[in-house]
Amino acid sequence: MHDYIGVVEPLSVTVAQAAELLGFKDTKSVYRLIREGYIRARKSGRIYLVSYASLKSYVEGR
Repeated sequence: MHDYIGVVEPLSVTVAQAAELLGFKDTKSVYRLIREGYIRARKSGRIYLVSYASLKSYVEGR
């Protein structure tokens, strides 16, 4: 059996975190990607949480 300590990826990130990960200067572009269906997000209270898996898929597909 191997002792393995892996990196745990988050299930979701905030819009501001997504913008930072994508290298955007502000969050407007992230909201546009959500609105146009390029990345998935869900609203939790007053904030949107962006699916990390969908963010990875978007980056890999660019």
